[in-house]
Amino acid sequence: MPRPKGLRPAEDVVPKLGVRAGVPALRIGDVATYDRILEHLAGHLDRAELDLPLRFFASRYGLVLCFALESVDVATLATELVRVANPEGRVWVVTWKKEHLRGGAPSWERIQEPFLATGWVDNKILSLGDECYGTQYVLRKERRPA
Repeated sequence: MPRPKGLRPAEDVVPKLGVRAGVPALRIGDVATYDRILEHLAGHLDRAELDLPLRFFASRYGLVLCFALESVDVATLATELVRVANPEGRVWVVTWKKEHLRGGAPSWERIQEPFLATGWVDNKILSLGDECYGTQYVLRKERRPA
């Protein structure tokens, strides 16, 4: 997988991801730039390649940070990401910016449709650097546990 160049520093990005202390986090993909501070803030960080299906328990993670920077089945990806995320958590999907899209990696538009079909909605976009940005997805309010 090609790695993005010009990533913003962890201290600029991670506080905006919504990490909660003591709630496990998961990073998917081969970009470890934010691992140290994520693990420090969350207390626990699991790491995985972008291999589907994910081999993690359902509803475990309060934060899932997925670098979808290579070719992947977007419908399966969306299903798997929301499966492992806690209903009160958040999923960030990082994609290439349009002008840097490469290698069969999904565009933001290709990820959007299957994700919205899961009942999770996008509510925030964050530039991670010169070549990529992330979209935060959360479960619709009416579907969250009381």
